[in-house]
Amino acid sequence: MSSEELGVRGWGLGARDWGLGIRDSGFGKHAVQASWNHCEPKRRFRATRLHAGLATIGLILIQACGSKRDVSSSTPFPKTDEVAGWSKSGATRTFEAANLWEYIDGDAEKYLQAGVENTLTADYRYQNKVEAVADVYIMKTPEGARKIFESESSAGSQHIQLGDDARRFPATLSFRKGQYFVRLTAYQEAPEIGAALTELARAIERKLGAGS
Repeated sequence: MSSEELGVRGWGLGARDWGLGIRDSGFGKHAVQASWNHCEPKRRFRATRLHAGLATIGLILIQACGSKRDVSSSTPFPKTDEVAGWSKSGATRTFEAANLWEYIDGDAEKYLQAGVENTLTADYRYQNKVEAVADVYIMKTPEGARKIFESESSAGSQHIQLGDDARRFPATLSFRKGQYFVRLTAYQEAPEIGAALTELARAIERKLGAGS
């Protein structure tokens, strides 16, 4: 046997001997498994944190969507015959801040500066002879509703107990409550229309309170 062969076999023996430590004793396998087991709790912890984070985000989105539905999907307008003498004569119309000019062109800027978010409006008829309209302006804050209310002249009006503040003219009535500013306008004057507007306004106020 040549010295080269001996050297190769000798080194080969060493390789097998070292390999024994890996294959037979399983030292390398156990070390890898131990390392994996050491990392596994961290991986499970990260996964748990990820799931908890996603659940939290989902809950926030659900709550946000739920709040939004409370404002937009619930109507503050009474149905026909819900208030004596009044019938709702059309569908509720909604105007967002961006297109409010389509409804009150020329006066929308005042509401935008006060922080209007949405405007709801509905047509009514009193005893089938007086046409009227009810507008509900949803502001970002109660301060915005107060600004709009106080920007209108009170000359010739009568103060009434309604919402946070209210005034009534012969054929119009306006009040504010929280973040809402409400105006009712009758297109014809009649001796009984003032009291009738007040009853309709009170019904709207109750619905606003129920939705807040």
